[in-house]
Amino acid sequence: MGTLGLDMARGLFLGIDFGTTNSVVSVFNFADGDAQTIPIDGSNIFPTAVQFETDTENPEKLSRIFGVQAKEAAIIYPDSTVLSIKRLLGTDEVIRVNVEDKEYTLSPTEIAGEIIGYLKQKADEYAQEELDISGEFSGCVITVPANSTDKQKKMTKEAAIAAGFDEESVFLRLEPAAAAISYAVTETSDKKVLVYDFGGGTFDACILEVKTSDGNEPVISIISTYGDNNLGGNDIDKLIMDMIYEEFKKLTNCQIDLFDENADDGVSKRQKKVAIVRMIQAATQAKERLSQAKTTKITLAPLIQEPKIVNINMEITREDFISHKRVNQFNDNPDIFEKFLDKSLEDLVNRTVDCVDSCLSAGGLSASDIDEIFLVGGSSSINIIVDKIKEKFGKEPFKSKISPALSISQGAAYYCNMIMMPTVGAPIVQERTIHPLGLEIAGRRFMEIVGAGVDIPKDGLTIEASELLATNFDQLTSMAIVVYESTAPKFGEKNQTVNQEGMKRLAGTSLRGIPAAARGHEKVKVVFNIGQDNMLHVSAKSTSVDGLTTELAVDELYN
Repeated sequence: MGTLGLDMARGLFLGIDFGTTNSVVSVFNFADGDAQTIPIDGSNIFPTAVQFETDTENPEKLSRIFGVQAKEAAIIYPDSTVLSIKRLLGTDEVIRVNVEDKEYTLSPTEIAGEIIGYLKQKADEYAQEELDISGEFSGCVITVPANSTDKQKKMTKEAAIAAGFDEESVFLRLEPAAAAISYAVTETSDKKVLVYDFGGGTFDACILEVKTSDGNEPVISIISTYGDNNLGGNDIDKLIMDMIYEEFKKLTNCQIDLFDENADDGVSKRQKKVAIVRMIQAATQAKERLSQAKTTKITLAPLIQEPKIVNINMEITREDFISHKRVNQFNDNPDIFEKFLDKSLEDLVNRTVDCVDSCLSAGGLSASDIDEIFLVGGSSSINIIVDKIKEKFGKEPFKSKISPALSISQGAAYYCNMIMMPTVGAPIVQERTIHPLGLEIAGRRFMEIVGAGVDIPKDGLTIEASELLATNFDQLTSMAIVVYESTAPKFGEKNQTVNQEGMKRLAGTSLRGIPAAARGHEKVKVVFNIGQDNMLHVSAKSTSVDGLTTELAVDELYN
């Protein structure tokens, strides 16, 4: 690969599937003309986990352990181990880790950056030692869920920059579109494809149209997307965890609450945290076994030792797994728990089918219009999901030679190929906007400027608001520019407000220095631009004062 005369002016790019539970990295191998997954610590699938501990050389600093070791360390050191950080990207939550009785606070972006940085380091070493490439990965294509908000994208990009990638060389691409490339490279006929992406933390349905022609690379167009950012394999794990905890409550006569650290029930905080992590890991393993077997045993002996020894020995059948309805909140916030209370695996799978129906509706399609179904994500291999897909579409899902867990990363590597070698043939993806974007105007109304499903050209999308903004009061000298994203759009509905469900405030600024005048006299032109990096920029310009402009980089400003 290093002898092909690759133009390294743009640097070497790494394809990254940064997942809630696991992450995968791939590179495009020009020698073979194909994407290649890079093993990290000896495995293609890397647990998205980090454990912090005191640096032996400098006690004032922290050192890190990543991947499998960190995941295993969570059983012994739950207070200093972070799992599923991707679910917190897009939030302002503060992460607290405790190391030797000292508390440290970190942001989701910082922790994600630490993990991505480790992936980069290991990929650099592999490329140099195994692929005979000098230098390191300076750029990356990192994938995000199709239903991501702009704030989630922004924090993901920040994490990649913190990991050591050059800011101008970080590209965000949608997970289902990346997965579709893995499918399209072997496709020889025109098809409409549903990508059913059930990952660890999110579910996305994405319908794409693949068009092929003799002598040309496939062209992939995104027709529609729909998803749920709070529904993933982790929530399926919690169903089995719920069954384990019900057994625990029965054995202890409900006298011990493992999820209340302050309860006076004779169990230490540390012992409770360790027990919770062990239940989570046992549930995940049981879910994986039940994808292949009709029954599995769960043994946690002991789960706790004080104030008495409690051993868990139970058998779960696939039928139990499918029908069990969740009753325990665990550590979920009330709003999230309400969504899963009294819901079974079948209910969760039906929720994914509802998302698929919404995706079909948004694209003006029916199930009979879909030629192929491409399953992505570890949870998509669960038997009931495959059965439900066959029932709805009347056909077997596509059998790929690529593992569903690797397809997103390898698709990202094909994107890397397009960046590094734009003249080399590769599938072309025509991306579209996911959610409507617009401004808050008088009466807290939402003025849509960029609709959902608008094609994003290769050199970016620029849309000017169809209406000029006008001052609402006399003698104003500034105008607020507040940007919103409608993450749950109600198609065809007029007079939407920014305080209705699904509206996300992205950023705000003010255009200052406009001339004081009567209400409505001053007019302002607003332009939205979505660049090649998939990030939004907004500018507002006075129509009466030359040069009076304000610009808002939404990937940098969130309030």
